[in-house]
Amino acid sequence: MNKMFRLLVQLYGDLRWLWLNGIVNKIPFWPIRWLFYIMCGMKIGKNSRIGIRTTIIYPKNIKIGSGVIINEDCYLDGRGGLDIGDNTSISIYSKIVTASHSKSSETFEYHSNKTHIGQNVWIGIGAIILDDSYIEDECVISAGSVFKGKSEKGYVYAGNPAVIVNERKLVKKYTLKRNSLII
Repeated sequence: MNKMFRLLVQLYGDLRWLWLNGIVNKIPFWPIRWLFYIMCGMKIGKNSRIGIRTTIIYPKNIKIGSGVIINEDCYLDGRGGLDIGDNTSISIYSKIVTASHSKSSETFEYHSNKTHIGQNVWIGIGAIILDDSYIEDECVISAGSVFKGKSEKGYVYAGNPAVIVNERKLVKKYTLKRNSLII
């Protein structure tokens, strides 16, 4: 009976993933996608938007602040927990991954770690943020960069692995707002 229960739980998880990432994320109207994401336990702040075709893993562990713009074709992984601060912009094709495997484990041990992205952060096109990362407020992770670890507030990071290349020099915090209901 215990094995049957585990199989049913696995089936439920697989069907939920298929429903979210095979159907919901292709709906061209943001308010409808928003409703389904909220129903799955995701917390999404006011004036935030998740673009079409964004893959969502484990939505109940994802918390998105106000005024967050996540562009289309991104990947949000909530397995380890994901917090995104207010007025953050995540560019197209970016990936935030909160789980991985131990490279030195004989059993390919799985682990997950919380990832935090602060306020007024800009994640560039195709950037990858790995598990157990903490990105401070006002940082930029440049296009195509791979970031893991803890950043310093207000700097621009680039490369693989991403390192400080410049100071952002943001004069004042901004507020993002997208009014479009489509896509």
